Amino acid sequence: MTKANIPDLYTRALASFGGVLSEVPLDAWDLPTPCTEWTAQTLVVHVVSGEVQLINLLEYKEFIDLDLSTNILGPDPMSTWRGTALKAIDFVQETPLDTPISHPTMNLTLERLLGARITDNVVHAWDLSQALSVPYEMEEEISAWLLDFWLSLFDFLTDSEHFSEPVEPIGDTSGARLLGLLGRTPKS
Repeated sequence: MTKANIPDLYTRALASFGGVLSEVPLDAWDLPTPCTEWTAQTLVVHVVSGEVQLINLLEYKEFIDLDLSTNILGPDPMSTWRGTALKAIDFVQETPLDTPISHPTMNLTLERLLGARITDNVVHAWDLSQALSVPYEMEEEISAWLLDFWLSLFDFLTDSEHFSEPVEPIGDTSGARLLGLLGRTPKS
């Protein structure tokens, strides 16, 4: 895997989230997710706002506090997600991976920010699939890259309040190991 492939991984991660999002029926927005504080709707708000924030960081060079209410999704959440995802992909494809990103909690590069965004998209696609009880399988190449990405940041990961404690993975695929590393266990 070369650095040149990272924008492609990001695009595919967005598409995987969109695939699960397209399966959300109108009456499912209040379903609980593995992220215990979030419903299906608030999880989608989190992911969409992450892409909006990536756009803000690349376009305006600043972190902008967002309204994280469900209003961000508008009347058609799928269209809102699609428009945001396409705009984010355009910015990522036009920006070198070593571009410094000024974030309020740390300085990082676009490459490192994409590691977080790819994670959010594929792991929250899995979370959403669990809420909906629909099948979802992470792409092996994406989950293997994410494992390498997070294992190099293991101390940050374990000290972070954004992830649950690691659990024993259910299976030996990269996707199962990534889910275990990020504290997720499939429901029985």
